[in-house]
Amino acid sequence: MKNNDSMQTSSEAQKIPVVGFGRRLAAALIDGLIILFFTFGVSLGVILLWGYLNTYARNEPAPVETVLVICGLIVSFVYYVGFWSKSGQTFAKTVLGITVVGSDGKPLSVGKAILRYIGYMISAIPLSLGFLWIAFDKKRQGWHDKIASSYAIDGDADIYYDESIEFVPVDSKPGWIWLAIWFILVMVAPTALLSSLFILGPTLARMITDFFGN
Repeated sequence: MKNNDSMQTSSEAQKIPVVGFGRRLAAALIDGLIILFFTFGVSLGVILLWGYLNTYARNEPAPVETVLVICGLIVSFVYYVGFWSKSGQTFAKTVLGITVVGSDGKPLSVGKAILRYIGYMISAIPLSLGFLWIAFDKKRQGWHDKIASSYAIDGDADIYYDESIEFVPVDSKPGWIWLAIWFILVMVAPTALLSSLFILGPTLARMITDFFGN
C-alpha cells in the first residue's frame, strides 16, 4: 500500500474496500492446505526423531495424534502471525489480493497478530461460526477481526495515513454459493481430520517403530 499525497479534504473519510466472504474463504482453503503440508512434514521429522531415540530406550511408539496436533498449532501460529505482522498477506492472500490491516489501515503489530490468531481459534471452535459471521457483518469482520480490530482489505488499495478511514465492503450480498461450500466443508472436514488422526496415526507409528526395531 502506498502513502501518497491525498487529494481528499481532511473532512472526508477515504473509503477502503473490504474483501467479502467468498474471496476470504478461498484464501483460507489455500492457506489451510499449505499449513497441512508443512504440518505433516514437521510431524514426520519429529516422529522419525522419536523413533530413532526410542531405539536406544524403551522403543515406545510415537504419540502421532499428539505430535500432529502440536505441530499443527506451532506451524499455523508461525505462519499466520509471521505474515500478518510482516506484510499483512499470507501466501494465499497475496495470490488473491487480500491484505490484513488494523483499524488505522496499517499492518498489525506482533501483539495484534497474536490476538487475531487467538481469535482464529475462538472463531473455529463453534463449528466455524466466527468465520461465517464475515458473510453477514456490515464491515465483513469475523469474530477474530472484532477481537483484533482488523480488516481484510483489497491488496491494491492505497491508504493515506493522514486521512480518516472508512472501511466499505465490496460485496452487497453474502454469496449463497460460498455459504453452501462453507457448510459442506464444516460438515466434512472435521470428520476427515479425525479419521486421519485415529486411523492413519497409529498405523504410521507402528510402521516407524517396526522400521527402527529392525
